[in-house]
Amino acid sequence: MTLPIIIDCDPGVDDAVMLMMALASDRLDVRAITTVAGNVPLRLTSRNARMMCQLMGRGDVPVYAGCPRPILRTPVTAEDFHGKSGIAGLDPFEPDAPLASGHAVTFLVDTLKAASPGECTLVVTGPMTNIAAALVLDPSIAQGISRLVLMAGADSEGGNITPFSEFNVYADPHAAEIVFASGIPATVMSLDVTHTVRAELPRIERLKQVKTEKAAIMVRLLEAGNVMEGRWKEGRKSPMHDPSTVAFLLAPHLFEAKATTVSVATEDGERFGQTRLATAPGGPHDWVTSADADGFFDLIADLMART
Repeated sequence: MTLPIIIDCDPGVDDAVMLMMALASDRLDVRAITTVAGNVPLRLTSRNARMMCQLMGRGDVPVYAGCPRPILRTPVTAEDFHGKSGIAGLDPFEPDAPLASGHAVTFLVDTLKAASPGECTLVVTGPMTNIAAALVLDPSIAQGISRLVLMAGADSEGGNITPFSEFNVYADPHAAEIVFASGIPATVMSLDVTHTVRAELPRIERLKQVKTEKAAIMVRLLEAGNVMEGRWKEGRKSPMHDPSTVAFLLAPHLFEAKATTVSVATEDGERFGQTRLATAPGGPHDWVTSADADGFFDLIADLMART
């Protein structure tokens, strides 16, 4: 039995790795990909998502373009890390398949309203603008969502764009607050865990032993991520931010989490975009605290071997 998912993303090198994993798995029914402005502008994230579908031979998966900017704040992007095209390591091209007709937010509302209770899992690896807009437009769509799996936030690790803020939340903190405040059950892959899973050289060498075309593409992405990470943090390898979401869906035993309630600082100041965890235990948000990094890369190698 496959798990129906919708992926909302802003590709992005690590989004590209995540998409390869999701599209390679026979256990995930990727109903659609929705794109948002984030790592690069919307026109590039929308092209990049379609590129990954084509490279994975998954032209059957529709890609809907969504919101081109955050709800309130000035747009912020991350070309310095992901490259001007958004996917360093791959030569950009115009995909054969066009964008699906209609706006991503409209697609989300229509699809989730029509879904059976708890039918869909939403994987969200960029700013949460599309999800927040859909919830504001029609809060009843929450009934169709089983769980959100989010790459978002930071606590003990501190931020990666400011000392307190993780990029996806910082890029649209008002949207993130709307999503967290909705109370929809969520598994949160924050920097606290993603910084513990990195593309160390022995793990890439392990992947190089997988002699498939898709494995070779994955290696190029991971090596490009390491080059970009090394420009900012000498000697550090690229963390597996967005891929952690799909890894959790496919191998939850690799992770440990604690239940909490997450809120977001939306007031101006140095803590703008910070995620805050409730002091009392319990809540609708599972904050992932640790991962088996070697098991994570074994999963990637297994997925690429099957393609």
